[in-house]
Amino acid sequence: MTVDWYRADGRPATSDEAQRLLLDIRGRLLAQDVIHVGTQVVVVSTWFTVIDQGLASNGRPLLWQTIVSDTTTHADIGQYTTREQAMRGHAEAVVLISKRLRHLATRPKGEEVPP
Repeated sequence: MTVDWYRADGRPATSDEAQRLLLDIRGRLLAQDVIHVGTQVVVVSTWFTVIDQGLASNGRPLLWQTIVSDTTTHADIGQYTTREQAMRGHAEAVVLISKRLRHLATRPKGEEVPP
């Protein structure tokens, strides 16, 4: 199996370039928001992955990923082909997670949580 490495602009990278990119953790972090609602703290982070996470419907590599984390879970909630899509996806994720946390924090005790 061959691994394909990429630069942030979607062009192929050499293994040496990929190694430098992978080690540049701060450089790969596109956006990060810490959401506090009541006692809940959730982190939404969007990263450049360097390695294709799979092909998008348009046949382009998925090189950007949004991850939501709290103290117990870590979930991939979005993958994107471009930096611009990743920025939009990150902003949408922050709004979605914020609304969800506010809803959970204000619901009456004993009310079921919708999926």
